[in-house]
Amino acid sequence: MKQENYYTLSPALIEKVKSLDGPILIFGAGGFIGINLLKSLLLYRNDVYGASHDYINCWRLIADKVPFSNLVNCDITEYGRVEDIIKEIQPKTIFNLAAYGAYSKQKEYNKIYATNFNATTTIIETLKKYGFSAYVHAGSSSEYGLNSAAPLEEEALLPNTHYSVSKVATYYLMKYYGKVEKLPVIHLRLYSAFGPWEEPDRLIPVLLSHARDGKLPNLVNPDISRDFIYVSDVCSAFISAASKMPQKHYGEVYNVGTGLKTTIKELVELTCKKLNLEVKPNFNSMPNRDWDMPDWYGNITHIKKALEWEPTVTLEAGLDKSVQWQKDVDFDNALWNWTNRK
Repeated sequence: MKQENYYTLSPALIEKVKSLDGPILIFGAGGFIGINLLKSLLLYRNDVYGASHDYINCWRLIADKVPFSNLVNCDITEYGRVEDIIKEIQPKTIFNLAAYGAYSKQKEYNKIYATNFNATTTIIETLKKYGFSAYVHAGSSSEYGLNSAAPLEEEALLPNTHYSVSKVATYYLMKYYGKVEKLPVIHLRLYSAFGPWEEPDRLIPVLLSHARDGKLPNLVNPDISRDFIYVSDVCSAFISAASKMPQKHYGEVYNVGTGLKTTIKELVELTCKKLNLEVKPNFNSMPNRDWDMPDWYGNITHIKKALEWEPTVTLEAGLDKSVQWQKDVDFDNALWNWTNRK
C-alpha cells in the first residue's frame, strides 16, 4: 500500500478541506496526530504549513518525506518566534496539536505548563492581531482524570496529573476566548489514538510488532480499559470542527473517541486472533502507570449532533491498517524505531 493511501479522505471530507480558509497552519506537525493531519491536508491543497520545533531532525517528517517547503521551525515556547511565523504566514485556519507531558517519560512540570497553557495563550493573542477564521485545539480525555468512565463534556473534571491540569486550564482558556471574546475556537478532548507514526514504544505498535514475530510483550493489568480511536478519525474530527465554524460553536468542547470501552485483555485477544497467534499473555508483568484508570472511555453524543461527526474505522480495521503500515515502512528495521530488538 502506498503511503498516500493512509491519508486519503472521503469525498465529503475533501470538500470540507477545500472549504477551509487558508493558509492553514498546524502546530505540532512533527507529532503523531500532527503528521497525519498535515499529510492528509497536503493531498488536497498546497497552502498548508506544519510547524515543528526542529523539522530538520524530526524523525517522522524525515521518514515520511514531508516537503521542506511546507515546514517551518517553531518552538511555541519561544514567543518571538511564534509571532514571526504567524506574521509571515498569516494563517486563517489553525490546528494546535503541540503538547508536552502526555507520555510517562515527559515529567518536567514547568515545560508542561509552558507548552500546553502559556504558549497557547501567546498563539491566540498573536492570531488576534492578524485575524483568523478557525482555531482547533487538541485537548485530552485526561482532563476528566478520576471521572473517566464515559463522561459527557459538562461533567466534573478531576485532573490527576500535571498534564491533565494543564489541559483543563487550556480548556477554560478556550471557553473564555470563545464565549467572552467571541473568537472562533474549539477544544477537542482526544481519547487513545493509534495508527501510522505513533511512537514505536506505545502499546499498540509494540503489541503488533511482537505479535507479527509470534510473541507478546509484557503487559499491564488485563482489566485496564481504553477508548481506542484510529488516527484518521481524529483527523476528520479536526477538519469537521474547523469547517464553517458557526458562532454557537465558539468555545465549545467535544469528546473525540469511539464511545467504546476496550480492555487490554480484549485488545490482546483481538490481536492474537487476527495474527493467528497462540501465546499465553503475560498480564501484570508490567506496572500500571500512576494515572491509569480501570474504565477510561468516552461519550461522543455531543460531537455526533453538533459536528455531525462519528468514527468510521473500527478497532479491528484500524489494527489491520496498522499491521500493514508496519510492514510497508519496515517497522522492525527502521532506523527511527528505537524499540528495534535486533
